[in-house]
Amino acid sequence: MLIGTFQLIKPARECREMAVLAEIQKSSAVSQRSLARAAGVSATMINAYVDDLVGRGLLDVTGETNRTYRYHLTETGRARQGEIFRQLSAEIFELYAQLKHELKTVADEALAQRLHDLDEGPIEAQSA
Repeated sequence: MLIGTFQLIKPARECREMAVLAEIQKSSAVSQRSLARAAGVSATMINAYVDDLVGRGLLDVTGETNRTYRYHLTETGRARQGEIFRQLSAEIFELYAQLKHELKTVADEALAQRLHDLDEGPIEAQSA
């Protein structure tokens, strides 16, 4: 999951949604605080996520209070989790391929410069 201390990569709402769905899949008795931590949002904000997931038919909630709430993924919720995971995986592979190409280009340029410098020889030898 891309929830962490990244400075340049910020998880999209879909990534946070997947984190909530995955956490609920692990345990239906998960706390809202744990859901918030998994999604990288505040405990207050997780209510909006849960309400949205329920409204879209991805999640069912049972229980009377936040201490007795139980979360259950619907079939649609499981399908959505898989869909987001596949999309995220494809994007990560694409990012990896692009970074690999860029790093290879930089390394090749650095190597070419180093070989050129070696061909030139030491500065003292050139002036003699």
